[in-house]
Amino acid sequence: MTRYLLRRTAFGFLVVAIVFTTVFVLLNYFGDPAVTTLGPNASPEQILEFKERKGLNEPVAKQLLSYLGVIPCIRKDANAYHPDPEKRGYCGVLQGDFGESYLHHEPVADVIAWRLPRTVLLGVMALIVELFFGIGAGILAALRRGKTEDHLVMFGTYLGVSLPTYVTGPLALLVFCYLLGWFPVGGYGATPLEHIKHGIMPALVLGIAGTATYARVMRGEVIEAMRQDYIRTARAKGLPEHQVVFRHGVRNALLPAATMIGLSLPGLVSGAIITEKIFAWPGLGALTIEAIHSLDSPTVLAVTLLFAVMVQIGNLLADIGVALLDPRIRLES
Repeated sequence: MTRYLLRRTAFGFLVVAIVFTTVFVLLNYFGDPAVTTLGPNASPEQILEFKERKGLNEPVAKQLLSYLGVIPCIRKDANAYHPDPEKRGYCGVLQGDFGESYLHHEPVADVIAWRLPRTVLLGVMALIVELFFGIGAGILAALRRGKTEDHLVMFGTYLGVSLPTYVTGPLALLVFCYLLGWFPVGGYGATPLEHIKHGIMPALVLGIAGTATYARVMRGEVIEAMRQDYIRTARAKGLPEHQVVFRHGVRNALLPAATMIGLSLPGLVSGAIITEKIFAWPGLGALTIEAIHSLDSPTVLAVTLLFAVMVQIGNLLADIGVALLDPRIRLES
């Protein structure tokens, strides 16, 4: 187990490094944060001063190493900067310094810390929606294979995987929030209960595609599990049908669902970027769109790094969960 965890952690670190480096290079070669931040009326002197203060006039490789905290700080707005290179300290990711947001004019870590719990809440609610409705619908369709319930579930899954968030979001906002008034139009609320109430509709929209995927996978897995020899053996022993179905059939069919929990994190993250914007949810998704639109490089890089790490952690937890659910799986092999 320990060797497997170390190997997976090293691989995840490599993936995060590649993703982060790619985004860093793209941000530096496509677009000018100084012009975007200061506006079209900024003078060349103002633009030059901004680049010198943020270290944007240095080579890209040097900017990357300084941002990571590998070499001394090149940003003049950082506490670690000193005019004398020999006395200059380090400022970067390894020191917990993600820079200052060009858009919000405060440390990026503070901006993310305020929005991260909101995105986590929305993601958890969406995951609950996916697991509850997706697994339940998949089991129902498998047990009622070929019947009306099965056809309705499969038709719903086709719609769920076909309709993107930017279509289902505005439709849900129009019907359930504006016309029917069942849910708040948008925002976050002021109390924990209001947070959950405001998050129900965004979570349902965010979880549609995942619910459809879980339902289709669970239907196939339950059908396959119910054909196995151990199911016939359990029935031959005289076990009640509900124990045969749920204790033996459904339990073994849950293994792919456990794997999908980790694999669904990228979908929740990418979907949240659009969903949060539609429902005015003040999370990392809306922050990402704002940062990209304004070329707020420090914020985009920090959010990219955070999302990449979250995805790798989710994949690792999924592998561990499968091994715990199925004793036949040995991670070392």
